[in-house]
Amino acid sequence: MNYARALLLALPFLASTPFTATAFASTDKDDSDVQTVAGWVEHVTLPNHERELKARLDTGAKTSSIYAKDIDMDERDGDRWVTFTVPGDDDGDDLKLEKKVRRVVRIKRGIDEYDRRYVVDMEICFNGSIHETQFSLADRSHLNYPMLLGRRFLDDVALVHSGKSYITDPGCGDGSNG
Repeated sequence: MNYARALLLALPFLASTPFTATAFASTDKDDSDVQTVAGWVEHVTLPNHERELKARLDTGAKTSSIYAKDIDMDERDGDRWVTFTVPGDDDGDDLKLEKKVRRVVRIKRGIDEYDRRYVVDMEICFNGSIHETQFSLADRSHLNYPMLLGRRFLDDVALVHSGKSYITDPGCGDGSNG
């Protein structure tokens, strides 16, 4: 069944059902794939660091991004590694992390203006499960949300409800937030 037909069949149900973080079956993948409905902004947790962050879910961005400062790259055994700091909120200390660089991307900032960003693999807790995805390291100090979750992450994980926020569980499902 194609996506448009499935959506038309589901419209009467969707119109009469309030949205919560319930599961929906994906229409264009194996029926065993289940996705969560998430708001356009959600809390996520960095496992093993007890750090909860606000994340904007952005279907227009391919790669996720995290606010990083004091970014320093060095080489070890032929691989590039990066150390960086995830700034704390009003109640938290800065978090210093070290990750292997997966790749470097060029982000267009304006006419003939580009930023180069390191991309690393990181784990996050989202709605009770740990997920690994790629994050570009960026100065997000001027933005409202220290994390952006893009399509690489959202695919097979969540459908975004643009009218809701904070409807998922930021923890890993073990009673803690990390």
